[in-house]
Amino acid sequence: MSDQSEEIRKVKEMIEDSSRIVVMLGVGAIIESGGENLWSSRECYRIEDIYHKSPDEMMSVGYYSARRDKFFEFYKREIIGCDLKPAPLYNDLKRLQERGKILKIITQSYFDLHNEAGLKDVVELHGNVKNNHCSECGKKFTVEYIRESKGVPLCDVCKSAIRPGILLFGETIHNDLMTEAVNACEEADLILVLGTNMYDNMVKFCTEDYKSDRVVLITKEEHFTDRYADIVIHGCVSDILPKVIA
Repeated sequence: MSDQSEEIRKVKEMIEDSSRIVVMLGVGAIIESGGENLWSSRECYRIEDIYHKSPDEMMSVGYYSARRDKFFEFYKREIIGCDLKPAPLYNDLKRLQERGKILKIITQSYFDLHNEAGLKDVVELHGNVKNNHCSECGKKFTVEYIRESKGVPLCDVCKSAIRPGILLFGETIHNDLMTEAVNACEEADLILVLGTNMYDNMVKFCTEDYKSDRVVLITKEEHFTDRYADIVIHGCVSDILPKVIA
């Protein structure tokens, strides 16, 4: 039996023995769903070449406030212009959830993939592209309204700019969301970290007070922080999950 096969066997047993699993979804879930990691070296170079600014600058609250025309040019093309479909991993998580195994799913993704897949009990730390509102009167708008608008999308009632429903750089995660995520991790009998690494801010913060030795990392790329997980399996999450939840 290979080392990976042995790790898969161990994780399968841990899942069978668990009833309060917390799942943390990283950027790998977006990539496997057909998206890109805008903060990878390749994408950073591409974005700076096109827009002459970094993704951090383009997606900042300051840029939204000062250069809304350029912000929405970027946002429509690079964020809500992506054609993403939930990767198979979402269906596997739904199977786990239907078996009553999952306590909470925590994600930094602002794409609506988890809802499209029918997942419940999801903590959206960075918001959701489908939750948009007028910056003045608060009227809600769909992502299609923003996508189809000319230039800066404006409220059809008061003509103020629409605010995307995602967390921008320079803003802090709502305290109630962080509290919900941390509390779930403290109650968990198993934490599955999927498609990211142990250096990720979400993972570090939420697992800081987790006392058990049941943190499983499943991700494609090796990272120097792999040692902080109790079990590590390298590979596409959509390939590994069916093997550990069968």
